[in-house]
Amino acid sequence: MANKENPSYFLWERFKNGDDDAFYRIYDQYFNELYSYALNFSKDQDFIKDCIHDLFLNLYKYRKTLSSTDNIQYYLLRSLRRLLHKEGTKKNTLLHDEQLLHLNDTPVISLEDEIIADETKKENFKALADVMKKLTKKQQEALSLKFEHNLSYPQIADTLNISVESARTMIYRTLKELRKAIKKGKTSNSILLFFMLRNRI
Repeated sequence: MANKENPSYFLWERFKNGDDDAFYRIYDQYFNELYSYALNFSKDQDFIKDCIHDLFLNLYKYRKTLSSTDNIQYYLLRSLRRLLHKEGTKKNTLLHDEQLLHLNDTPVISLEDEIIADETKKENFKALADVMKKLTKKQQEALSLKFEHNLSYPQIADTLNISVESARTMIYRTLKELRKAIKKGKTSNSILLFFMLRNRI
């Protein structure tokens, strides 16, 4: 049930009731995050932008029939995921697991400057990129939802269509794999601080 005391609830209700300023505010606030999340599924930037725009057009068109929410971020991420799969299946633009493992793009999980000292940032970033390539598509998405988008385990489970316990276990095991991979090398464990500071396992 939506928490009616949450500011996001009121923003969403304003949008549903025809407030265009609320609509543009939601668009501006979440576009970059949606774009970043969509990179988990496709490297076609035009396709991603089209899907995000279609998502907002559909939201605007059917706004009066939308359900209430106090977590706009979660609502949008889940909706975009469905749309990406629907449109990607038609256009065959979604990435396969094998393609994801060999991507040379920046990892979907961002690293905050204050976590890693300037003199070791490039080395650690490359180390994490190498480890991230070895994760499955679903592992990468689970980490992105947890640490980049700050979703709860029930929300992650709902988005990935798995049980809450499976979501919790997946993230725990993935973090364990990251720890092992980094310990095998000479790279500082500070690279894992990004995960550990925000881990709620």
